[in-house]
Amino acid sequence: MRLHSLSHVIAFIALPLAARAEAVDECDRLAALEADPSAVSEPVAFIDIQPELVVKACTDALNAGNNAEPRFLLQRARGYLRGGQAGQALSDLNASHELGYPAATFGLATAYFLGDDVERDDARGESLFLQAYEGGVIWAARGLASLYGDPASELFDLDKSEMWGHLFSHKRRE
Repeated sequence: MRLHSLSHVIAFIALPLAARAEAVDECDRLAALEADPSAVSEPVAFIDIQPELVVKACTDALNAGNNAEPRFLLQRARGYLRGGQAGQALSDLNASHELGYPAATFGLATAYFLGDDVERDDARGESLFLQAYEGGVIWAARGLASLYGDPASELFDLDKSEMWGHLFSHKRRE
């Protein structure tokens, strides 16, 4: 009798978890970001992104009006970026960031740190990396390690770089 009751408790706990699981969309399959803790699909390497397919699939997903809008914006930004459309990519990243999506905040931080498509701004990059890390994006620790470890950065600090690098390695293994 006790085993029967335990199975009901487990089913009761698991049911809401299963009900909250999000369906994997074509946008997810084509452009999931490894650094995104809310990703629902296997990650896709940037080099493997097919820009036209990603932009179409993610635009379709956004037009469907489901509750994954911030994730789809981030993933569409990856398609735009891979296709060389930096302006549209930054627009989608900013929109997703404004909706409070930590992985998009990480994407913006990376853009400001690298300075490829926006003017490099180490202070803004640091602030966004910290915000993304607080939002659960462990890859932001790697970004901070790179930022602090860059001799060209105004924030160059090898001690901080090493600390964030160790934190990233430790969290990644968990």
